[in-house]
Amino acid sequence: MSEEKSSFNVSQEYEIIPHQKGQAYPIGVKEWEYLKNKIKEVNIQINNFHTIGYLLLGASVSCLITIIATDFANDTSKYLTWAIFGVTAICGLLAIYFAKDKHQQESAKPTEIVNQMELIESRFENKKK
Repeated sequence: MSEEKSSFNVSQEYEIIPHQKGQAYPIGVKEWEYLKNKIKEVNIQINNFHTIGYLLLGASVSCLITIIATDFANDTSKYLTWAIFGVTAICGLLAIYFAKDKHQQESAKPTEIVNQMELIESRFENKKK
C-alpha cells in the first residue's frame, strides 16, 4: 500500500502548501505605478484634537480649583468662572471624542499600502535589469 502525496515535503517534515486558485486582475505596469503614486500623495493631517482637548480640560480643572478655593466678593465673578469651567470642559471632552473618531478613520496609513504594493512588486521583479 503506497500513498501518493500531492504536496511537497521539505526537511523536518514541513509541508509546503500550494497557492489556492482564484480570480485575478491583470494590471499594466503604468496603471500600477499611477495607483502607487496617487497613494503616496495621500496626506494625513496631524491630529491636534488630543492636544487641544487636554489643554481645555486642564483649563477647566484650573477653573474648578479656583471655584473651590476662592471666596468670591461678588456673584458675577463666580458665575463667570463657572461659565468658563463649563465651556472649557465641554469643548475639551468634544475635542478628545473627535480625536478618537478621527484616529479610527485613519486605520490604514498610505505608507503601509505602498509597502504592501512594493512587496507584491518584488515578487514580479524583472531579472533583466
